[in-house]
Amino acid sequence: MTRFRYVRHRLSEKLELPEDALGAAYRLQLIGDCVLIGGCKKILKYKSDEITALAKGAEISVRGAHLKCVYFFEGTIEVRGEIEGIGILKK
Repeated sequence: MTRFRYVRHRLSEKLELPEDALGAAYRLQLIGDCVLIGGCKKILKYKSDEITALAKGAEISVRGAHLKCVYFFEGTIEVRGEIEGIGILKK
């Protein structure tokens, strides 16, 4: 773990905040047929069977059928559809 990551981790513990609230990590939530990805920079791939987003430190792929990006604002993406899998490629 680099020194910056260690300091960020300790700071988030002391302030009782998630690390992504400090702007250095991404957040991934799966709720039913909806995936929320926080900390995104841009969408790399957009197809009805796969949507890939570039987040801070990773590429996140949502695979399935009838996928749609219904929300992309201030670094948060919401993908809806028949979700079959999520892949994370760390950078």
